Amino acid sequence: MYDPSWITIPSGSFRMGSDPADDVVPYDHETPLHRVHVDAFQLARTHVTNAQYAEFVTASGHQPPGHWLDGRMPEELAEHPVTYVDWHDARAFCQWAGVRLPTEAEWEKAARGTDARIWPWGNQPPGAQHCNFENHLTTTNPISQYPCGASPYGVLDMAGNAWEWTQSLAGDYPYDAQDGRESDAGGGARIVRGGSYIHGARDIRVADRHSFVPSTTDVYLGFRVARRNESEVTPVAFDWVHIPEGDFLMGNDTRHFHDLALPNEYPAHVVSVDAFSIAQTPVTNAEYETFVHAAHSQPPGHWIDGRMALEIEDHPVTNVSWDNAQKFCQWANVRLLTETEWELAARGAGADMGAVYPWGNEMPKAPCANYGQDGKSRSTTPVDEYPCGASPYGVLDLAGNVWEWTSTILQDYPYHAEDGREDLTSRAHRVLKGGSFYSPSESYIRCASRSSSFPQRQRDHIGFRVAKN
Repeated sequence: MYDPSWITIPSGSFRMGSDPADDVVPYDHETPLHRVHVDAFQLARTHVTNAQYAEFVTASGHQPPGHWLDGRMPEELAEHPVTYVDWHDARAFCQWAGVRLPTEAEWEKAARGTDARIWPWGNQPPGAQHCNFENHLTTTNPISQYPCGASPYGVLDMAGNAWEWTQSLAGDYPYDAQDGRESDAGGGARIVRGGSYIHGARDIRVADRHSFVPSTTDVYLGFRVARRNESEVTPVAFDWVHIPEGDFLMGNDTRHFHDLALPNEYPAHVVSVDAFSIAQTPVTNAEYETFVHAAHSQPPGHWIDGRMALEIEDHPVTNVSWDNAQKFCQWANVRLLTETEWELAARGAGADMGAVYPWGNEMPKAPCANYGQDGKSRSTTPVDEYPCGASPYGVLDLAGNVWEWTSTILQDYPYHAEDGREDLTSRAHRVLKGGSFYSPSESYIRCASRSSSFPQRQRDHIGFRVAKN
């Protein structure tokens, strides 16, 4: 059965296409250069070979490629990329193998990484050590022959050897996965990438794109496959909210909201955040119970005899330390948010002073947030009880109810992710955001408000929510 070497391509944005000012004579349909977000996925390290395709033909009875005389694979081509396969053949192989074709955006990110390089190995023009191109060999070559030509992620043969079918219909830039170009339907031309052994340096650039009608077959046209990133499968069905990449003004400016701001919120500064997904609500007791049973973990202290009370199943879980939250994340294949991600999700993007509260600048009213409860009746509320308090992205409970652990160590602003404050091994104070039902005034539930605690602290007004790339 088909079992390739998989390479994980991480989630995040990259620069797709070409800028005529910087690239090596790009074609018109490669412009403009633009940023595209790609979710994490896995890509086969190499093309599908003739030997691998032969397994499919034998198992499924599918028509063999036209250059296999009498339907038999030439043994000398066993480790060469399979060619003479049209887009429908490639799709049939994927269905048999439980994989899929990569989208055009996925292919380009895997080939060039995030630095907008011209070829998979960098900006140095191709040489004999990099790839099979310019018809030097006059045919395809076995896979894995050019380790010096690997992409930033270690993917091989993404320049030359054989063109590769993608899932994508041909369409103008900017690329938009939601505009119909990733549809299975329609007989329009499909994008091929990477060039082949007959092509010169210009046509094997990572930004070069060509297209053929799906029934096209040729001696230099093959494919490689992709699949979902298995590490992103979560055992809890979180309601995810996508937060697009963007810049926002973090913290507080002394000229704005001075009477509410605290010293650790200065100075206000612009921070750039990559796209990510955030759980719409904090982790609930019911969700945490799944973890407790599956991972044989210690239940929170307020669960009587270690059992969750049904009346709080939709309330945020509390009495969990930062360490416990990290254990939950490891089990669920998710992570805690950084404090920048949390604040962006709460107040929205933009380089001007953002909103004071998730819902805007108006003072909080009863339907917006759970805070300021008196000593006798204080308690959490269900995580979706305050829809009027939603952030610009529709994220709930970012003000009040429970303080939320973040991954970030408390340090002075401006925020720099590379200065050690995202060191997960440190035992220093971790930032808490959002305020809680116990917070005595509206100052605590502002988007810019910051508190902190040692990672072992457990309280009835501290919980957490999760994110993924």
